[in-house]
Amino acid sequence: MSNLFGPISRPCDCGSEEPRYPLYDARGIFCTYVCDKCEKKVKSRYRPEIFEDGNYQCDEPIDED
Repeated sequence: MSNLFGPISRPCDCGSEEPRYPLYDARGIFCTYVCDKCEKKVKSRYRPEIFEDGNYQCDEPIDED
């Protein structure tokens, strides 16, 4: 959905009513949607290195686009 000024952001699922935005890892892989209020808490559910090191160790193959 969009208006004259661009896309309309949906409120975050955390209940804050803040606009949400996508959270990507260091490789540019989409993880989830967050807002300023919940980003830190949501990131804590993941291994920290996935947001800092694009060469992080993973157990499954990652397709290069």
